[in-house]
Amino acid sequence: MESMERQGDVPQILIVDDVDANLMILENIILEMGYAPRCANSASEATKLIAERLPQLILLDVFMPEMDGYEFCERLKENPITRNIPIIFISAADSSEDKVRGFKLGAVDYIGKPFEVTEVTMRVRNHLKIYEMQQELELTNRRLNSVINSQSRRIEDEQKNILYALATLAQGKDESVRNHLEHVSYNCRLLAQSLQFSPSFAEDISESFIDTIAVASQLHDIGNIQAPCNMLLGTGAWGPEEMEIVKRHVEQGAEILERVYASTPENSFLPMAIEIARYHHARWDGKGYPQNVVGKEIPLSARITIILDIYDTLMGERSYKRAYSKEESLKIIEEGVGIFFDPEIADVFFKVQKQLHYMEG
Repeated sequence: MESMERQGDVPQILIVDDVDANLMILENIILEMGYAPRCANSASEATKLIAERLPQLILLDVFMPEMDGYEFCERLKENPITRNIPIIFISAADSSEDKVRGFKLGAVDYIGKPFEVTEVTMRVRNHLKIYEMQQELELTNRRLNSVINSQSRRIEDEQKNILYALATLAQGKDESVRNHLEHVSYNCRLLAQSLQFSPSFAEDISESFIDTIAVASQLHDIGNIQAPCNMLLGTGAWGPEEMEIVKRHVEQGAEILERVYASTPENSFLPMAIEIARYHHARWDGKGYPQNVVGKEIPLSARITIILDIYDTLMGERSYKRAYSKEESLKIIEEGVGIFFDPEIADVFFKVQKQLHYMEG
């Protein structure tokens, strides 16, 4: 709703009363004030006028046939389009009980009958001024929020770019993994979208979740940046000591992201990225790492990433393994259901696997 005179408009005052004499009196007062009166003798007629153009203030009679002022006020306050329009009740019944009822319904003031011109003029002018100030404040807040959101998005984008660069470095110089992060991101989005149609996941997966996992999943191995260079660049198989170093990358990655998040807690993707970094080597049976995290204790974002990270890794050549064919990789995934992978997620994975991107050779 725009501020009342932002475009040179005269403030519109809606007067609702079933007595023609009252309408005439109030109409003349409003005209003398330089505002534009609009008159209705019932709630239904007032509804039509509001639909044509929103007023900046409503003078509303309490006792009317068909629908009284209290009920009409309640309906206006329930509607998000009209709830902020100030309503002043006009009535000969001006007991404290009547006024309290009106205020509880959302009215801003109460004018008794018969009308006193100065009283009507002052109350209308004061509430219009308050309304205008509220509108200006809301507009200022919207502009301020827009600036803040724009700055936050810029900071978040800068963080993404830096973290993506670190995540890419964490992969080492192995050419076979050059597209791994993009594949995991694309496939996590696709699988999450598909899971959204499953009754088991519909309440947990929103459009925001889908957008976030596409970003956050790319940072799953960022902890590898702390691994010794000879491991990232090496071509031989890892021994037991090196495997222990590798296992530490899940906590190291989560800690890196937690430090970034501590400086910008409004960041939208880092909480999920921290989850995925920490738990993307967990197993459904609890025998992965970190240890003793089992089944649905593993965050949903990580359970999705786990199956897609392994699937893409299986099909790419690594220093420690050959590249498996798609058929071999799907067979390995199938054998890992209920051991490594959430059975319900795996079921949807197999239904959409033809649409997934994957490493070739």
